[in-house]
Amino acid sequence: MDGSQTFDQPGLRFGVEIELVVKSKSRNHADFRSLAMEICLHLEKSRIPSHVACLSQKADVTKSYQKWIQNSTLPSNPAENLFGVELVSSIFYTQQRHKWIPELRETWRVLESGFEVHATKECSTHVHLSPASGPWTLSAARGVAKEAIFFERCIDGLMPGHRHINPYCTSNRWNAVYGGPDMPQIFDDLSRAESLADLGERMCWCSRDSVHARQTLHQDDFVHPHFRWNLTALTESRTRTIEFRQPPASRNARDTLAWILFAACLTRWASERADAALNPAETPEIADLYRYVGAGAHVSVVPDDMLALLEGLFRSAKPLPAPRHDLKGMTEEEMDELKTEAKRKGMSLEKYKALFAYE
Repeated sequence: MDGSQTFDQPGLRFGVEIELVVKSKSRNHADFRSLAMEICLHLEKSRIPSHVACLSQKADVTKSYQKWIQNSTLPSNPAENLFGVELVSSIFYTQQRHKWIPELRETWRVLESGFEVHATKECSTHVHLSPASGPWTLSAARGVAKEAIFFERCIDGLMPGHRHINPYCTSNRWNAVYGGPDMPQIFDDLSRAESLADLGERMCWCSRDSVHARQTLHQDDFVHPHFRWNLTALTESRTRTIEFRQPPASRNARDTLAWILFAACLTRWASERADAALNPAETPEIADLYRYVGAGAHVSVVPDDMLALLEGLFRSAKPLPAPRHDLKGMTEEEMDELKTEAKRKGMSLEKYKALFAYE
């Protein structure tokens, strides 16, 4: 692909959330805010505007997302000088690569030069997406929803096993609405969604048996954001984005860039083509996913050096068996059966769940 081409379409608007466990190389900190202020100081020196979120200020700061935000959403261990940090980017536009790629690389340079950065299993990378030219239309969002359901198991094949069964990125395909219907029935149901709010609810309908229901004391199924593809913002009046929550923690700038490109290219293709192109009677393969991500990269005129990052995600991808165990609400007896089956196959329980179960 010729990366020198210009593309006159606006592409997508996006933001990225990078969760990490961070330790300062030069200072001991008593709390998260102290550590976050040090990160901000280093970012400001690199001319990257940054701010530490707090309850009284976050609402105002996040209205425009003109600065990076340091947020505390992960457990910390002050005794070891380790703090969970979520770095929330400012708003970027995919076509303005001259701006967001250098800024992301510089952000990571700041982190790696002044801090020890740990990408633990509790951390993840989230990408928020919306059309650059205006709000989501129902037809475009429906295309993304169908892509998310159709390719879910293929996308699982790109992820480490713990991201298949993490309750903070649960399955859209096997949610409380779509656990029973087959793929053609799901596509028909998505086509019947009459509004963005209706579509968001169908995609993110959470089971009353889930850990989230126990935490929030819900006794019935309900809408919740912690799905692989979070469309709950489509049900609200605030900034309406679609959030891709499944990627693991970024270990470096290349990881962050790769997941942004993957989410943006697939979403770009799906929003324009998936509604007509996908056949729910077919079983997709990883090669199909690769082709469609490539199509999204083509219309977005992604340069060759960035294409290499996408190809890296697919290089170690592996097809997975269809999941058959729902971990939500599983009894002790059912879990013992899983342990027995895992032992019979010569696997650890965690590996068995990653291959054959879902949240």
